[in-house]
Amino acid sequence: EKTDRTAMEWQRLLMDDIMAQNSDGLWTHSKFGYAVPRRNGKNEIIVIREMWGLTHGEHILHTAHRTTTSRAAWERLKTLLDDAGIEHKDSGALGQETIRVKNSGKTPDGIIHFRTRTSKGGLGEGFDLMIIDEAQEYTDDQETSLKYVVSASKHPQTIFLGTPPTT
Repeated sequence: EKTDRTAMEWQRLLMDDIMAQNSDGLWTHSKFGYAVPRRNGKNEIIVIREMWGLTHGEHILHTAHRTTTSRAAWERLKTLLDDAGIEHKDSGALGQETIRVKNSGKTPDGIIHFRTRTSKGGLGEGFDLMIIDEAQEYTDDQETSLKYVVSASKHPQTIFLGTPPTT
């Protein structure tokens, strides 16, 4: 809400579930998925989660089916970080977009990488949070190459979001 936007009630409720932690401080839902019809605010949920992650030192991978979708997510997050007054550095090399938030004190810097999914993308990399945008297009080959990228994290979470099929 530092961006002068107000989350809708259903978005707040969904965020309560996404951010729920157990008594050990681990995510209650290390894997979480949701589908919302187009143009109804599903990406706002991810922006909230990503902004929290960046300011809490997480290493994040945001994947999408198309380069244009990945790029649009990067542009949206940059704008909202600006609106919230959160200082950041970004790199806009097409297909390799990143944003880094310098945190103070004991909190490490947060960084997010935006990528288009491939059958080999993500191999050898490690993240705390993985976003699977356009999850309705997520293939078995992509899942095989990405399923271990959060395995070394002490506090991993994967979020799947997509659009339900039309009739």
